[in-house]
Amino acid sequence: MSHSPSARKSFEATAQELALKPELLQGMSLWSLSDELPNYYPLVHPIIQGHHVLAQGPFSLKRMYLVVSILQRINTAAPPDIPTQCQALFVSPTFELAWTVQSIARMMASAMPSVKVYCCPRGFHDAHDKIAELQGSEMGRVPDIVIGTPGRIWECITRGWLKTDAVTMLIFEGMDDILDRGYDDSVLLEIFQRVAHDNTQVVVQSDSLHMWRRIWKLVSDFMPSPVRVWDI
Repeated sequence: MSHSPSARKSFEATAQELALKPELLQGMSLWSLSDELPNYYPLVHPIIQGHHVLAQGPFSLKRMYLVVSILQRINTAAPPDIPTQCQALFVSPTFELAWTVQSIARMMASAMPSVKVYCCPRGFHDAHDKIAELQGSEMGRVPDIVIGTPGRIWECITRGWLKTDAVTMLIFEGMDDILDRGYDDSVLLEIFQRVAHDNTQVVVQSDSLHMWRRIWKLVSDFMPSPVRVWDI
């Protein structure tokens, strides 16, 4: 199934059609995204509908709208004193990009006090502290959204620091860039195998088509019948 751009809608009409949460709209207002939401409807709509999504193209605001989609999909209404588990895992090509996503997510969730966002550091110099953060003992809650590079995510999972049983969204940003940077397919496959359960939605974004066959070979078993999005 494919999803191409729809006719231009107003911000208000698009937000209403997507049934965006009022607190999410409040966070979006900090980024002045009102003019762009209708353009990104083809990307956001299938994600918040729960489809697996394969998005191809260098979408300039992809990180912001991937975060919008995550915050719309996950449970953001749980009281802050209720124990939680990680709901969304966001994999970026570099630490710098992961840190950028964390900043976007925290600001976008500024009106959602229960939502906790965590970015895996470059390395774990003090493992005890990192375990405490990932398992909630430092902040009182396990982070709802965990962001990191494939290597750091893989380390957190394989060492048992990050529990993925409750992850409902697995998002890869810049999969072509991840592969270009030399990440071994076996590491990426292990992340998929550990995280992509029957109830896990998979979203894979790639800036270009030059690794299409390799990407599809890597992800096809974990995202049957994905919606393809391009040309925003």
